[in-house]
Amino acid sequence: MQIHIHHHYHTDSETKKDLKLIKSLLKEIKMNQAELAAELRNVKDQNEKARVEILAKIAALEAAINSAGDVTPEVATALDELKASVQADDDMNADAPTPEA
Repeated sequence: MQIHIHHHYHTDSETKKDLKLIKSLLKEIKMNQAELAAELRNVKDQNEKARVEILAKIAALEAAINSAGDVTPEVATALDELKASVQADDDMNADAPTPEA
């Protein structure tokens, strides 16, 4: 005597639709995250460019103040406040570790 067992797996149309939707959503999430990563890199690049420009502008202003000689206390205070503001922004992020010599 022989017994044959046949197992047929059928998914209904709702399940197929659900699976298709899930695959579509996963693909969209991956694309959105790729776009988000690119946007984050753009903002980082913009910030680094701005940092260089700001530090150069502060250095130029400080050089002009130093070459002017006798400046008012208001100018000296304004320069100190500007430097403190920039330092506060810098302090929000930890500095990269310096290599051991």
